[in-house]
Amino acid sequence: MSDASLKRTMIVANRAGMHARAAAMIAVAVRRFNARVTITKSNNQVEATDVLQLLSLGAAQGEEVEVEASGDEAQQAIDALQEMFVTKFGED
Repeated sequence: MSDASLKRTMIVANRAGMHARAAAMIAVAVRRFNARVTITKSNNQVEATDVLQLLSLGAAQGEEVEVEASGDEAQQAIDALQEMFVTKFGED
């Protein structure tokens, strides 16, 4: 497992923010990769595989979150999440 940690700032663009469906999509996607992924908003860091923790961030439309990934597939995990955020989780 790689010790390198990657970080990327992402903007919640969909109108509903990081609601249950979006959080579930993130958790399912992250579990596909050999990587540890966290998402941070306002100094509150949570595990990206935990839907309830993701919901606790209360990330609304237009807010920034920082995604951090480490492990052998960290780059793939971050790229997959970036695509989800850019495409507004298939909404709007």
